[in-house]
Amino acid sequence: LTLRKTQGDIGFVLNAFYNQVDNYYYQTSTGLFAESSHDHEHEHEESSVEEDEHTDELPVYLFQTDDVILHGFEAQIAWQASDTFKATLFSDYVRARLKDGGDLPRTPPLRFGSQFSYEAARLSAHLDITRYQEQDRVSSDETTTGGYTLVDASVSYDLPVTNQDIAVFLKGSNLTDTEARVHTSFLKDIAPRPGRSISVGVRGSF
Repeated sequence: LTLRKTQGDIGFVLNAFYNQVDNYYYQTSTGLFAESSHDHEHEHEESSVEEDEHTDELPVYLFQTDDVILHGFEAQIAWQASDTFKATLFSDYVRARLKDGGDLPRTPPLRFGSQFSYEAARLSAHLDITRYQEQDRVSSDETTTGGYTLVDASVSYDLPVTNQDIAVFLKGSNLTDTEARVHTSFLKDIAPRPGRSISVGVRGSF
């Protein structure tokens, strides 16, 4: 079910969906581990720091099918406040569950945020703030993922160089240096998203 408004200074897109799928194909953890190809014998003295017992093993996943129900929504509202300034609010959510009970693995959590944009003749600037809620609807052998907020910003200035499209830019990602883990990632427990980064550069197209 979709409702759109595209004329005027305020526009929006609202989507709501409900899908019932038979024999949905997905990958799930078995909770088992297989030995890696490296066969080393370790005879270390007992360490004061307890190590993961599966450090040298690989997790085993299984592809399977089940009847599932997927429902949720997507929403975006944009306000063109002036010729140069625009504000956007957005959110999306999906509930993914097995028809016989239980949750599908690696389902994205509720997300919502905002973007503020300034667009002039040569100068453009953007500020993005996105909130990812905690995901605690998980399958067996899957861990929950904490919520986090990401703040990104960028400024770009077009240079009047002949007839080429050249711009200098300053871009900052995860400005609050938040620890953020992506629930849909197989590596989320060992590899979070990058921390704060700032880049300066020149971008051109010929």
